[in-house]
Amino acid sequence: MRKKRTTRHGIISSWMVIGVSLILAVAVIILTAINYNRQQQGLQQMLSEKGEALIKSFEAGTRTGMSGLYGNEARLQTLLTETASQQDILYIALVDSSGRILAHSEAARKGEQFVAPSFIEDLTAADESAWRILRDGTGQPISFEVYKKFLPLLTEPGIQQRIRGMRDMPGEVHTGVNAWPQARWMEGLPRDRILDPEQRPAIFVGMDAVPYVAAMEEDFRMVLITSAIIVLLGMAGVVSLFWAQSATRSKKLLQDTRAFAAEMVACLPEGIIVTGPARKITFINAIALEMLALDRRQAVNRAPAEILPAELNELPTAVSGEKAVLEKELVLAGLQGRDRIVAVSVSDIVAEEGNYIGTMFILRDLTEIRRLQADIRKQEKMAAIGNLAAGVAHEVRNPLSSIKGYATYFGSLFAEDSEKKKAAEVMTAEVDRLNRVISGLLEIALPSDIKPRPTDIPLLLSSSLRLVRQEAEDARVRITTSIGQDIEPYPLDPDRMTQVLINLYINGIQAMPGGGELTVTARKNNAGIMIAVADTGIGIPEGDTGKIFDPYYTTKNTGTGLGLAVVRKIVEAHDGTVEVRSNAQGSRFTIYLGDGG
Repeated sequence: MRKKRTTRHGIISSWMVIGVSLILAVAVIILTAINYNRQQQGLQQMLSEKGEALIKSFEAGTRTGMSGLYGNEARLQTLLTETASQQDILYIALVDSSGRILAHSEAARKGEQFVAPSFIEDLTAADESAWRILRDGTGQPISFEVYKKFLPLLTEPGIQQRIRGMRDMPGEVHTGVNAWPQARWMEGLPRDRILDPEQRPAIFVGMDAVPYVAAMEEDFRMVLITSAIIVLLGMAGVVSLFWAQSATRSKKLLQDTRAFAAEMVACLPEGIIVTGPARKITFINAIALEMLALDRRQAVNRAPAEILPAELNELPTAVSGEKAVLEKELVLAGLQGRDRIVAVSVSDIVAEEGNYIGTMFILRDLTEIRRLQADIRKQEKMAAIGNLAAGVAHEVRNPLSSIKGYATYFGSLFAEDSEKKKAAEVMTAEVDRLNRVISGLLEIALPSDIKPRPTDIPLLLSSSLRLVRQEAEDARVRITTSIGQDIEPYPLDPDRMTQVLINLYINGIQAMPGGGELTVTARKNNAGIMIAVADTGIGIPEGDTGKIFDPYYTTKNTGTGLGLAVVRKIVEAHDGTVEVRSNAQGSRFTIYLGDGG
């Protein structure tokens, strides 16, 4: 679903980029066209104004030199030629009403038909110019032509008076009589039509359009290039924006993925250790730190061999270069001397290209599982012992009662100091001992029936110690206590717990045959109670601490091995635990009730 959503989003984004690019291109094309038209109009206006300025200049020159030009056609031709010699001026022509050339900057063209008569008739007599573009057969412009009525006489009062004087002269106006050389257009006209503007010649100024067209084309090319650059920059901006949004979205997705992965790793009930390509630890979560009793600052960026246990550090060698996962169960030392049973999975992290990225350790704490499994096995064993004990009690106790009865009876028949009397007493004592063994076996095998009630812990400890104080004095054992005064009454069975404490007291006293110190400590611990009994005796042999709670296991010559088994059974019946630590300086048994452990 995520992949489909990403693909759909990518298609929509692509169409958005294309749409924005098209809009930008259309806008640039429109602006380019507007700019081109503005440039074209500017060039046309410039050429038109230049042509009109030349015409007015020529008209002014004609007016200024009118008196000298009469009767001198060469001077008029010189004026046309010199004026047309300016840069980009192709020709200057005076054309009569029939469209023939009266005067031309190229004298040889005089008399040629220049334009159609109808073109001259359409010209207005006002002092306004017009323009047109002349093209060749291929449609290429060859000249930019500006034209208007040639009206030099109507603007010069002196000349007007001189021509008006011609009206009083007899006959028709003729060439060379009070007229300027190019005034042949007046021949044959009545005097009242000499000043008629409609009969005036037209002046045409032709300018070379090729440079201007080339400049305009160059400008157009520059506009196109600029427009293309703008379009490309705009598209690049849009694509960059799209890429930036995609990068932001990818970064956000990556952050979410990292946050999800970090939260998932943090919530996993397993320890995780990751090493990088340089074989140094790059990540270790809190559970792994707690399992290995490490500090994060000491672990990160360190080589595994420097901080990990040897049995754990040797595992990556077994999977080096392989993609297989190696699983192994190890026993690691934890905090406060508590060993942990850990299932370790080790695998190399390899990229799709086959490059080695690192190694990952996954540590799963099996301590509680193994403890539960051991408890189940113990319960199964105790159930079997219980069945056996029940059968033994049923089958043995009755004969024992008969034996004890007969031994007592026969003992009464003999004198007090006789050997037979003593033998009968020994038989009775052995029967009692055997009966106690059977009772202890039943105590271990059968379910404990406890009756908890709120109990004053300091009072319970004081009462239980009073029961063994004489025995401690006989063994030269000093009893010290450290009992917290903030301990509140705790629900437990005082009789059964007294039995537990007495068993621990006696064990401690017996462990100090040459005298010593027995310390009893009680504290409020978290939501429960902690009670500890410590001695300064010879301690428990190394390797035996895991067996002392088994029934019939004892290191004493006279013990039955049931005392500590009864202790653990009663403590567990109170939902508690009992732990032992021992060395050459003595042993310490600690009872945790409730959540105290």
